[in-house]
Amino acid sequence: MKFDKLTKRLTASLGLALLALATTAVAQNSGTQTTDRNGNSLIVRSSQPAAVNYGPAPPFAQLDANHDGRISRDEANAYIPLFNDFDYLAHGANSISHRQFDNWNATQNRQ
Repeated sequence: MKFDKLTKRLTASLGLALLALATTAVAQNSGTQTTDRNGNSLIVRSSQPAAVNYGPAPPFAQLDANHDGRISRDEANAYIPLFNDFDYLAHGANSISHRQFDNWNATQNRQ
């Protein structure tokens, strides 16, 4: 009985360790090695680009270029993080309200 519990614990610990190792490997750069038809070795490496810091969002009034009290898709294009989230925020509409913008801006961690 004690042997079964010990085996289960060791198996679980080993599984968690392998999972952590695999997760770390996925997060790092990846590479693929192949050989062309002439026998030459080729290694292709890829990774994610560094994150771009766009800084804090401009004030609502600055983004609302036509001063209609709403931010359209074209106006949102002036601040890329907002433009990227526009469809989610607009829920199928053509613009977002001041309140939607404020709620979105409160959830962003930009300095």
